[in-house]
Amino acid sequence: MRLILIGTSGSIISKSRSYPAFLINDDLLLDCGEGTTQKLQQLGVIDSIEIICLTHLHNDHFMGIISLIWYYWISGISKKLQIIGPPNTENTIKLILKLAHTPEKLGSLRIQYTELEDSEKIQEINTNYTIRSIKVEHIFPAYAYRIKDSKSVITYTGDTKPNQKIINLAKGSDILICEATFPDKLQRFAHKHGHCTSSDAATIAKKSNSKKLILVHISPVFENQIPIMKQQAENIFKNDIIIGKDLIKLEI
Repeated sequence: MRLILIGTSGSIISKSRSYPAFLINDDLLLDCGEGTTQKLQQLGVIDSIEIICLTHLHNDHFMGIISLIWYYWISGISKKLQIIGPPNTENTIKLILKLAHTPEKLGSLRIQYTELEDSEKIQEINTNYTIRSIKVEHIFPAYAYRIKDSKSVITYTGDTKPNQKIINLAKGSDILICEATFPDKLQRFAHKHGHCTSSDAATIAKKSNSKKLILVHISPVFENQIPIMKQQAENIFKNDIIIGKDLIKLEI
């Protein structure tokens, strides 16, 4: 399994990081923030995308899908695209496309929407991957994903405050991609707004017995505190910790 960090910023785009998106094996995207379409072109894999898993419908996590759909439509590419996301994903995307004066018929692009249930249970979707998802604790419906192929497992938290459901979903992951929007000193504020700190992310990784932790969604406001945040995580999780940067490539 190959992982490329397409976009790793949180809440606002920085000079060096675009909005969240994580590419697995050239064909599956976890989230699709602004800037994703251009980077997929740069990597030469844009025509390979088959599945997009959206964690929630905040601007930074999904609005790049509009540009991606426009790319496929205007380029006349014949393909099927499966979009998995929270309740109301289909209506939301179709409404934005309509407001952007996009025709209802998108040429040879065929989109299949799969909406997750508003449930506390782990939900499973079988594609060429085994995709498991659980509702997490953000300020409105949001979901984490566990992606498994024949050999490897990657879990992505999306935006959430720490909770046992994430730990259960991530059990034994080869890679845990976890948001760390705030440093530890702002933990109370982070949890109030449905986010993790660096120590929260490390605790989730430790309790889930994950092999590697990637910290993402760090707000550009705290760019100068990243070394401190990494040390806070290393005090808890003793395995490999990576600070997410755009276009980092990892082989599992």
